[in-house]
Amino acid sequence: MTSTTIWWFETLTDSVSALGAAAREARIAHRAAQAAAAQYDLGRLRPFDGEITVPGLLSTIPSRPHDRALSAIGHSHLRHEQRMADLYDDAAAGYAYGAAWAILQVLDGQQPPLVELGCKPDGRNAIPDELFPVPPAFKGLDRWDGQQRFEQARQELERLGELWAYVNDIDSPDIPDTFNLPDALDAFPDAAFTYGQIAEFALTFTLLDTRQQHGR
Repeated sequence: MTSTTIWWFETLTDSVSALGAAAREARIAHRAAQAAAAQYDLGRLRPFDGEITVPGLLSTIPSRPHDRALSAIGHSHLRHEQRMADLYDDAAAGYAYGAAWAILQVLDGQQPPLVELGCKPDGRNAIPDELFPVPPAFKGLDRWDGQQRFEQARQELERLGELWAYVNDIDSPDIPDTFNLPDALDAFPDAAFTYGQIAEFALTFTLLDTRQQHGR
């Protein structure tokens, strides 16, 4: 084996890191879109009451240019915010479940060179059935000092992930009547992103023996 050979565990690690980078960029973009949309909240801004007339316009209602501009800008920002929210939601899910899939494969003695995620017709990530709606509690990480934090993140993802699966027509869990659906869906991407970050460290721990065997 030459020194330029790229081992499977290196490309697998890069694969998970790429999912993390995608989720991180989507998260930043979503936060920026939220901030931009908030700047044009018509409940906070006071439009100028000045009006203009438009020759030939059939409506008898005067045109208010500032009001019209603020409304158009606000609607544009809201549409962009929703697109970025959808992107972050999908990227965070791909990160969480992609990292979990990698760990599961390694603990099972497999040597996948890349994370394997399906793709839905709309372009969103398709999560492997064996992981969804909740990744397993991995038993092979007992010696890792981050295991407790990892399990806490998994439990939070479990709480929100089952609802996320239900909304995405993947599973049908029993949803308590007291569950706040909008808040839970908004919280899911952050929970998935946090889980993915810890899972990436868990994968590094899982691959320690393999790296030592190859002098890496």
